[in-house]
Amino acid sequence: MPQPHLPNDPSGAENQLRKHYFLERYVIIAPKRGLRPNSFSHKEAAHKNPKEECHLCADNHEQALYKHPASGKWQVKVIPNKFPALSLDNPEAYGSHEVIIETPDHDREFSELSHAEQLNVFAAYRHRLNALSALDGIRYVQIWKNDGPLAGASIAHAHSQVLALPLIPPTVEAESMALDRYRGIHGSCAICDLAIWEEKQGVRIIYSDKHLLVIAPYAATAPFGAWLIPRRHEGNFSNLNAAELASLATALGKIAARLDGASMSFNWFLANSLPHEDHHFVLKVEPRDTVWGGAELGTGIVINPVPPEYATLWYQGKI
Repeated sequence: MPQPHLPNDPSGAENQLRKHYFLERYVIIAPKRGLRPNSFSHKEAAHKNPKEECHLCADNHEQALYKHPASGKWQVKVIPNKFPALSLDNPEAYGSHEVIIETPDHDREFSELSHAEQLNVFAAYRHRLNALSALDGIRYVQIWKNDGPLAGASIAHAHSQVLALPLIPPTVEAESMALDRYRGIHGSCAICDLAIWEEKQGVRIIYSDKHLLVIAPYAATAPFGAWLIPRRHEGNFSNLNAAELASLATALGKIAARLDGASMSFNWFLANSLPHEDHHFVLKVEPRDTVWGGAELGTGIVINPVPPEYATLWYQGKI
């Protein structure tokens, strides 16, 4: 693991060039470019569609995965994406593209759902991961959430998306190969090791309990980025047990609530192990509060104005 040079006061940190834990990827942490969220936050436009124009609000049960036990009304629903990137009937762009509608309530964010409702969303994630992974020709299933206009969301209603691909995405494959290399050299899991290392460092732990560790990664590519790491070595979200899912929902709700409160757009996505590998599952949160410029596009080296140590304190409400 990298050896950090950490200031006693993260808010007064000098610029640092940091390397990813196990990838050949670099980030420049540049706090002098602006620290506090309000100092560099974009004034975001509201989500585009009001309730009366939202097709995700439709009150039908045809594709409901979970219904309220008393009223019978749907709570979580899966529908085909109206504008799919891939479809099962198109050999030129084969795959599947779905939307998981997280609540029938147009104006509620994921962070505002009850714990039980959040777990219903997770149950829908598991359902679609398992169902789509079993389809012929599908090699990788990605689940993600776009929250806010800068994160790519065009619909205000809380939802996630699912893309079933006929290939392994190159970025996913490259990370998998890097994890294999790490195991070959060290004989251990890089994610397990970095979790141990981060706990010893003690300056980037946003939240922890006996099932889960949430960190602001050492070389975060996004301001206020966070990784949610189950303590038990498990490669796939679908295989997390009830206690682990409960911890994950609690932590993700806290992270999302903090970002919602600061009006920051963000994405999250499930980083599952490839089916033939045994790599550690991580849920990654990537806020979208800065815009990449020529430096990032030309070099692939991201400039992040928020030290992860500062982000940790911010998530904890200490600054």
